[in-house]
Amino acid sequence: MPSLRLLAPRLLAAAVVSGLLSLVSPSEALAQRDVLLNICNETGFSVAIASAYRTTAADDRTLRSWFLVEPGECLEGAVNNVVGATLDVHVMSGEWRWPARTSDAVYCTPAGSTFALATGEPCSGARQARNYIRLPIGASRYRGIGQVDYRVRCESLSAEDAALCVGAPRDERGMAQIVRTLEVCHGGQREVEAVVLLDRTSGGFELAARQSLAAGECADLYRGFPPGNRVFVGTVGRNLDGGSLGACLPETADGPVLADGGVCDATRNVRLNAHDFRPNVSRFTAYLD
Repeated sequence: MPSLRLLAPRLLAAAVVSGLLSLVSPSEALAQRDVLLNICNETGFSVAIASAYRTTAADDRTLRSWFLVEPGECLEGAVNNVVGATLDVHVMSGEWRWPARTSDAVYCTPAGSTFALATGEPCSGARQARNYIRLPIGASRYRGIGQVDYRVRCESLSAEDAALCVGAPRDERGMAQIVRTLEVCHGGQREVEAVVLLDRTSGGFELAARQSLAAGECADLYRGFPPGNRVFVGTVGRNLDGGSLGACLPETADGPVLADGGVCDATRNVRLNAHDFRPNVSRFTAYLD
């Protein structure tokens, strides 16, 4: 425990700071200023940034969206007439959002550009409730102008999303593509072994998932970026009615999955149905009978 001799100078310093703060007039504490947004994009795709901040002594905040930042770049821009010591920030790309785990505020945010009063839930129209992180406004190298620093990183996401985020493909706007999630539901009477396969550029298929499903059970078997937004779903050792393509599973776990040439062992034969994700559809359910 620190001695009283060490505590005394700290208490004295605190008293001096408190006295100095009491000399700051209310008008100075609520003075408007410009704030630089030093938000750096450390992902491999473009991100969009929205900010909310006070412009008066009231608690109401102004919402401004969106600032676009290319991968590896930092935002070069400022928001004007900011009052107070904090500014709220939200970042998005594809279906990923920052902050990802905790937030300090929620505002109804439109998909397009806006410069309007920030509002909370319930959201109306096309606005969505989005999480914002509250960041301190520090000093910049310019006199009288504040600065907010933030880093957009894949590792800030959940462990699963962080792994997908690294190397994620980009859409036509340069943003991250939305992650595709495939749910498989089994409506039959007996347990089956379901598989999910993906196209391989070198030919054949890649085994993306293999899992037993009980009668009536549903499970998310795949989440990622399927080539051509297409997945193939089948059941091991059983021909699916109307299946469009056959495959032969490998004898070993790391062997190739080849198209069925008619000589596949019945225990490894799979009759596949292809399923395509439509644009902007992140979740799809395939049914097994």
